[in-house]
Formats: sequence, structure tokens, C-alpha cells
Amino acid sequence: MTEEIQYEKFAKRMEERFPKMFEGKYGGFAVGPGWYPIIEALCANIQSHIDWQNKNHEKHPVVTQVTVEQIKEKFGGLRFYYQGGDDNIHGMVRMAEAWADASCEECGAPGERRNGGWIKTLCDKHEEERQERLRQREMKISGFEE
Repeated sequence: MTEEIQYEKFAKRMEERFPKMFEGKYGGFAVGPGWYPIIEALCANIQSHIDWQNKNHEKHPVVTQVTVEQIKEKFGGLRFYYQGGDDNIHGMVRMAEAWADASCEECGAPGERRNGGWIKTLCDKHEEERQERLRQREMKISGFEE
């Protein structure tokens, strides 16, 4: 499955599963597919918490509905920007961001922050592939294509 198709399927699933969270303009998912399960688990826990807390308070909700503004990778870390929620949700978001800090952006395997151009969180395999792409690019720029 191509990355584009995988992304489109994920975005559609998230919008259908969590329509209240993704009803506005949220800017898509600017992260690698390795973090999709982290984001989906986070959204499921957030919406479950909101629904449970507000179950008997429909006229005056206890917890404001979370709406997602932006989800992206920045400096090798997950950034989840949102409006609404409460302290429990804030903790859930921090936990998901910490989980992503130790997970490969490409495949979800254990990973670590890597330098070399853009800072990325990658497993050894995907870091090796990235370094090879960088070497190939340097060779091409220098006129020494293989």
C-alpha cells in the first residue's frame, strides 16, 4: 500500500470514528505511519473520557469536547494541538507524546531521535535507510552518481 493511500485511509477512519474531534479544519496528520496507532489510541481515550464524564450532564458538560487543531511531527516529537478537554486529557496527550518519542515514525518499532538533516525518531532499520538516501543524494549533487 502506498503511503498516500495509507494516509487517506487513516484520515478517513479517524474522521469517521471521531467526528466531534475532527469536525473543523485540523490540518491533517503530518506524521509518519508508525505514529498512527498512537494517535488513534489517544483519540479513543480522549473521546471515551469526555463521553463518560458528560454522560449525565448533557445540558452543562463537565468536560469540554476536544477539537483537534493540528497533529504533526516537530523536532522528532509528536505535537498534538487541540482545544477543550481537562487535566486528564492534558495528561493523556503528554503520555502519547512521550510514547511517540520512543517509537519509530515509520513503523512504530522502538526508536530514538536521530540527527542528520531533519531530526527524526527512527528505529535502526529506518535510520539506516535514511542515511543511505542522504548518501545517494550527496553523490548525485557531487556528480558521482552510482
